Amino acid sequence: MSPALPSDSVQAFALLQELLELPSTDPRQCLTAAASSVARFLSCDKTDVFLFEERRTSLVAIGTSQTPLGDLQRSLGLDVMAVAQGGRTVQVYQTGHAHADGHVDQDTEELRGIVKELGVRSQVIVPLLVAGVRRGVLSVVSQQPEYFSHDQVELVGLVGGWMGALVHRAELGERLREEERQRARRMAADDIISVLAHDVWNHLNPLSARLQLLQLKLLREEKLQPSDVDGALLAAQRLARLTQDLLDTARLEHGLFELELTPVEVSALVTDVARLCETPSTPVRVQTPGKIVAICDSNRLRQALENVLLNAVRHSPRGTPVSIIVALDPAGAFVSVRIVDAGGGIKPELLPHLFERFVSEGPSRGLGLGLYLARRIALAHGGNLEVKSKVGSGSEFSFILPLAGPE
Repeated sequence: MSPALPSDSVQAFALLQELLELPSTDPRQCLTAAASSVARFLSCDKTDVFLFEERRTSLVAIGTSQTPLGDLQRSLGLDVMAVAQGGRTVQVYQTGHAHADGHVDQDTEELRGIVKELGVRSQVIVPLLVAGVRRGVLSVVSQQPEYFSHDQVELVGLVGGWMGALVHRAELGERLREEERQRARRMAADDIISVLAHDVWNHLNPLSARLQLLQLKLLREEKLQPSDVDGALLAAQRLARLTQDLLDTARLEHGLFELELTPVEVSALVTDVARLCETPSTPVRVQTPGKIVAICDSNRLRQALENVLLNAVRHSPRGTPVSIIVALDPAGAFVSVRIVDAGGGIKPELLPHLFERFVSEGPSRGLGLGLYLARRIALAHGGNLEVKSKVGSGSEFSFILPLAGPE
């Protein structure tokens, strides 16, 4: 026989209070906790919160008590009940009428899996109303016959009403969180588009001005000088680099980033990059021990070093040179390229995120892809890109590359 309902109804109210105090986080976690609380209070073998899923045309146990019978139900796949299969759970959902039975094994309308596989002998099933709409059922079962008393059946009906409110609250919470995530994505996309437009304009504006100057000279039949096209070519190259960075970011995220490995003379490549990246106000000084050959992708290595070096040149004070020191490790297995600037340094809170996408150093309004790509290129080669910096004392980026190439 069923244990008597506690004479002190305060315990019943304590259960309802416990249900209301459950955090409205993930609906499945919330309802699983609620089902476990009900099963524990009634000392029954299993409690389920079934909700109808239109896509599957089934009642799905969104919350099931963490009990041995609940675990068995999940392993047998009986936590999903197709409406077409019928059974008492489906019947209560369709009619809205509660059902209680102390001899389920004698019920010819109950599903055989409930009786034979789960060994259910007593059950109480009540409809679940969510915001006034019938959305599912609350089910409590026992493997003992005539387990639930009349008072317990009434309590399950009361709990069903509170459970519907709990489902509603959990779904509202999930909806609000999803709206917040979407809003955050839109804000991030707006920021990226704004920065991208700013970067593109910075490259297009001088390019347009140079082309207009060339057009004017052609109209006047003036003699063109190499310097007339240098600025236009430089602006076009910067725009091409920005486009390449965006494309490479997409390739990395989709696993399409590839390397073309050949023997590369690192010292010569570094010297060439330094010559291209230095400016009249910020020279670049290179120290190298001589010829060093590494197996790598020369274009990718150049791209990575340019991104780091241009970053250093941009943040260095006018008239202060940037240093590049190329060196071999004592074992002769790795080459390191250290790029040292005398800029303002990097804030400590930014350092852990410096190599992430869309993180810009200092007051820069750029997209923040250069250092991200540089490090990913280093990692793809089996190396690394590291940084040491202190506010007011400049920064040092170390590009480490295995001579033998990536494994």
